[in-house]
Amino acid sequence: MMTTRLQRALQRIDEVSPEQQDEIAALIEDALAPYLDLPSYAGSLAGLLPDDAEEQLLQLRRASPPSPPIEDQLRGLMEDQEDQA
Repeated sequence: MMTTRLQRALQRIDEVSPEQQDEIAALIEDALAPYLDLPSYAGSLAGLLPDDAEEQLLQLRRASPPSPPIEDQLRGLMEDQEDQA
């Protein structure tokens, strides 16, 4: 997850010269270099899933009863909190 500080800085990146942008990009690339050859978490997880994982999930979804509307779920939580007060 990107930090708030980096998000704010990158939102204004177009305010600096192209040369400065290249310097910043080089700094970021250098900092990320040790991680570039590592497999991604998503990629490693995908290799663990069976070929028909999507179909299995769809079957499970179809076999499960639908959840109650969120309003009903929240109403129940609110009632529980009022009972405890």
